[in-house]
Amino acid sequence: MNRNRVWWLAPIVVVVVGFLMWRGGGDGAAVPTTKAVRGDFVVATSTGGELAAVNSVPVPAPRGWNNKVVTLTDEGTSVDRGDTLAVFDTDQQQQRLEERRTSYEQAQAQLENQRATNAKTLAQKEATLQRQKLALERAILNTEAMRFESASRQRQQELEQRRVELDVREAEQDLAAQRDIAAAELAGKEAEVRKSQLDLQRAESDLATLTVTAPDSGLVVHKKIWAGGETRKIRVGDAVWNGWTIMELPDLSAFLVRTWVHEVDIHRLELDQEVEVTVDAVQDRALQGKVTRIATLARQEGDDKLKVFDVDVELSGDVSELLPGMTAQCRIIHQRLSDVVRVSQEAIFRQGEQTVVYPGGGGGPREVTLGPAGEDDVVVTEGVDADEELRLVAPGDHQTDGDS
Repeated sequence: MNRNRVWWLAPIVVVVVGFLMWRGGGDGAAVPTTKAVRGDFVVATSTGGELAAVNSVPVPAPRGWNNKVVTLTDEGTSVDRGDTLAVFDTDQQQQRLEERRTSYEQAQAQLENQRATNAKTLAQKEATLQRQKLALERAILNTEAMRFESASRQRQQELEQRRVELDVREAEQDLAAQRDIAAAELAGKEAEVRKSQLDLQRAESDLATLTVTAPDSGLVVHKKIWAGGETRKIRVGDAVWNGWTIMELPDLSAFLVRTWVHEVDIHRLELDQEVEVTVDAVQDRALQGKVTRIATLARQEGDDKLKVFDVDVELSGDVSELLPGMTAQCRIIHQRLSDVVRVSQEAIFRQGEQTVVYPGGGGGPREVTLGPAGEDDVVVTEGVDADEELRLVAPGDHQTDGDS
C-alpha cells in the first residue's frame, strides 16, 4: 500500500520541480547561452547588388517619339561595329519622308517658276527702257532740226525732249527696282528650297536611324525602361522615346557592383572603404573592391518603400568570367579591430537606463560598456571576460531553446 502511494506521488514531484526551475529562469539546458570571444572583429554592412561595367558605350533610341521596336538583338550577343542591334517601325517615318520629298520638289518647282517670271518681267522692263532711249534719240534729232524754226516751235520741241528724258529716267529706275524685287523673290524661293532640302535630308537620316547599329564591338546588354506600369528590360513591341538608352555595349575589363544600403547605415559609409565581394556565379573567387560612389539623396526600394541610398563598389583584381547583370554580395568594411571581446547582440539587454548581460551561471544582471556593433555581434569593452558564458534569455522571459 505505501509502495503504491510513492509510485503515485512521483510524477507530481517531477512536475513541481520542473515548475520551480522554470520560474527561476533555470540554469540548466533549457536556458540558451552564448560565449564571449576574444579576437579580431570587423564592423561591416552586408548588402546585395548587380554587376555592371565601369565603362559602357550607350546605345540611344532613334530620334522621334514613340518609336516601336520591331526586332531586337538578343541580350548577351557578341557584336562587331556596324552590326544591327535593333530595328524600329518605319511606317510613320516613311510617310514623313514622302511628305518632305514632295515639299522639296514643290519648292524646286516654285524656284524655277520664280526664275522664269523674273526673267520675263526684267525683259519687259529692259525693252521699255530701250524704247524710251530710242524715243529720246529721236527727240534730240528733232530738237536739232528745229533750230531754224520759230522760237515757239523750238520751245515746244525742247519740252518734248524733256518729257522723253523723264520717261527714260523713270524706265531706268523701274528696271533697277524690278531687279531688286526679282533678287529678293528669288532669294526667298531659294531659302524655301534649302529648308525643304534640309527637312528631306533630316527625314532620310531619321529613317536610317530606325535601324540601330553597333557603334563599337562588344556584348549586348539590354537596358531597363518604364513600360506597362513597371520597370523592366526592353523587348520587341515596346514603344520608346527620344533620348532613352535602349542597350549598352560594356567594356568587360572593369566592373563595379551597383548596390544600396539602408538609411540607418548610411552614416557609416565613406568613399574608398574596403569591400569584400562574392559573385553568385563564381563563388570560388573572393573579390576585393572599394566604395566609389554614395548617392546624396535617398530613394524608396521595394513594396515596403524602404529609404535607401544607392552605392557603387568598383572591383579590383581578376574580373574574368564576370558578366553584367550577375548577382553579387558585398560586405562593406567600416572598421577592423584587434584583440577585443565580442558577444552576440542577443545577449545584450536593456534594464532601465543600463545596458546589461546575464551570466550563464546564474545571478543578477551585470552592467556592461559596449563598443562598435556589427551585424550579429557587438564589442564589449567593460563587463565581460573572454570565454564567459552569457544567457540569451533574461530571467523571467519564460523562453526555452525553441524560442531563442
